[in-house]
Amino acid sequence: MASHAEIVTGGAALARPGHFHQATVVAGVRQEDGIVRSEVFGPVVTVQPFGDEAEAFRMANAVPQGLAASVWTRDHDRAMRASRALHTGIVWVNTHGTTVSEMPHGGVRHSGYGSDLSLTGLLDYTQLKHVML
Repeated sequence: MASHAEIVTGGAALARPGHFHQATVVAGVRQEDGIVRSEVFGPVVTVQPFGDEAEAFRMANAVPQGLAASVWTRDHDRAMRASRALHTGIVWVNTHGTTVSEMPHGGVRHSGYGSDLSLTGLLDYTQLKHVML
């Protein structure tokens, strides 16, 4: 981890079989840090300062991945702007990690191609061929 970053809470391995860690918050990270530029799975969140909403969207979209994003706000208009601006497969507003089988789920850019779930997911794995005799 970069010397300027700080684990605010968590970060320790749990004393049980497997590779489980406590929920972790890492602050003081910079856009070029590996933890920001890599797709980190698990109960880990990074905290970065930003000047305004547009900068936050630029920073979020500047990473190679685009699986999912969470927006936490009381402002409906901000939630809608964020949903349009964030280039991810799913955007959650005031929640995280919930999906329904009726809606497609999949990442963009380096987070994968295609969709799972729903008719959209099925069609994504279908190759259509037009044959005319």
